[in-house]
Amino acid sequence: MSDRDWQSSEYQDRDRLAGVKAMLARVFGDGENPIAWGFRVAVFRGIPIKLHLLFVVYLIAELIFTLPGNRLGFVYVLPRLIAMVMLVLSREVVHSLAAKRAGGETVEIMLWPMGGLVAPELPDDSNAELKVALSPILFHLMLFPILAIPLYILTQDWQALLFNPLSLRGPEAAITFPDGTETWWLVSLGAIHGVNLVLLIFNLLLPMYPLDLARVLEAVMKRTNSVYRAQWITVHTGLIVATAVGILAIVMQNATPLFALCVVCGLICSMHRRRLQFLATADMIPGYSPGFSSTSENKSEVNKVPAGVDQVELDRILSKISSHGIQSLSRKEQRTLKRATETSRESK
Repeated sequence: MSDRDWQSSEYQDRDRLAGVKAMLARVFGDGENPIAWGFRVAVFRGIPIKLHLLFVVYLIAELIFTLPGNRLGFVYVLPRLIAMVMLVLSREVVHSLAAKRAGGETVEIMLWPMGGLVAPELPDDSNAELKVALSPILFHLMLFPILAIPLYILTQDWQALLFNPLSLRGPEAAITFPDGTETWWLVSLGAIHGVNLVLLIFNLLLPMYPLDLARVLEAVMKRTNSVYRAQWITVHTGLIVATAVGILAIVMQNATPLFALCVVCGLICSMHRRRLQFLATADMIPGYSPGFSSTSENKSEVNKVPAGVDQVELDRILSKISSHGIQSLSRKEQRTLKRATETSRESK
């Protein structure tokens, strides 16, 4: 038995919860970044695909609501949930392929009910960013006639195509042939159309992170503004829209899911805002160059790392900030960063 095997078995004997902790670590990471809470379900061209914890909770809750006493039954809800998972996965695969074609890279695909939570890493090109941001919207637009035309021909009923999108669901009325008969594949076709239309409407009309329109707005703003300014405008636009639409959802009927969507998007916009606030003063951190600042776009110098600071650990923390934002740091990493910053200030 090797030393590594012996150490592993000794650790497991000492900590009987090691397996549980390892499983939780795979789902929650360091626990500090809610966007990273997800279950890995597949891999696409080396890119890990994860279901966000919020998506899992949503799917389970929708299935629970199919129990007796509720308006919609299992036979209607299950096709819609399957359609949602497949369409969200398909649009994010299209998103990652568009990013690769533009010279970018997709680190991971994190799925939630409205699309993807993690944006691809793209080159500094606003035109390329705009094309990549529009790719999921174009995907839904392309699917709309492919699904809607056959559905209308089969049902001869406009209600199968048009419904209240504020509920974030497809049509609640039974989808049948003109003579009233119903088949599982027709119900499934209606579910796919309904989910596609919901994803299209909200990603096309609401400029809130992480929805597509927010990324489109950011790419457009970068054409005439600095990177920092473009993201600042987009974040605050998202916060205003989330607040306004959330208030509207409170006073409207059957709009509770829309209110929940505004709450989630508002929280994500707030996280982006805190990250931007950090980057505005990031030039004080030793060894870190934020790439942009609220006061200057030409800060190319990187602060020297003071003596007594672990360079390898600091580089790892700074890389984590660049990839996932300041909110992703654990308390231990925050203390290390704070200590390095204070040491740097004292040495000046």
